[in-house]
Amino acid sequence: MEGFDLDLELTYTQALQEVLGIELQIPIRWKKGAEEDLASMQSHALEVLNGYVNYNQNQAATVLYSETKFRVRFKGMLLTGTIDQVRRNVDHTLELIDFKSGVQRPSKHALKRDWQLNLYAYALRYGEIFTGGSWVRSRLRVHRTSIYFLRAHEIYKRDGKYGKKGEEKGCPLISVEKPSWELWQFREELGNIIKMITKDWAFPNNSACGYCAYRDKCDDRSAVHLVHQYANLHQVLPEVELESQKGKQV
Repeated sequence: MEGFDLDLELTYTQALQEVLGIELQIPIRWKKGAEEDLASMQSHALEVLNGYVNYNQNQAATVLYSETKFRVRFKGMLLTGTIDQVRRNVDHTLELIDFKSGVQRPSKHALKRDWQLNLYAYALRYGEIFTGGSWVRSRLRVHRTSIYFLRAHEIYKRDGKYGKKGEEKGCPLISVEKPSWELWQFREELGNIIKMITKDWAFPNNSACGYCAYRDKCDDRSAVHLVHQYANLHQVLPEVELESQKGKQV
């Protein structure tokens, strides 16, 4: 229950003012004006925060680590990041939590192969975390990985087909079990990803070209990629032609 007795309005206001003070150089485009927009943001934030504080599973769990840095070595690469939360539940299981506040609710189907959470789970088991001012091996094996969808704590403002006025929009936790063998499977997949990343040229992601700010640069790179393909084609074509002639002779 540590931290659940905070003054949420005061805590949120202090955090917001701190962020706005740090990033003064970034212009803000208010929709209805600074005062009205800030009031709307605060109302929405307090709605979500109150939902989080009052959620039974959050009150019953013990948070072991929060916003914890990790590092893990793999095939000569040092992989680093920050884990949102690791908690111990009342049934003594360990759960890895990643908080999401986007509009779209994450899919449970995609969670099982989520690279980010799988890397976090792998790092907790085989890497190090920064706690108490030093790097230590946690050797923790999490039993499940979860996305905590904060917007599920939003309240319906009117009756509708998805819920009634005053009800929360759903369950915030989206979880999958994490057996030990999945970490070894992830290890193999991670090795393949690192091989692709460390190639001298990258594989273009054509599905995102329309939104990419570096499309012109990518076109240049694609041209280089085509040169490689063209060179390979010159090597392959004579062999294909020879096989074709042999087939005709037979």
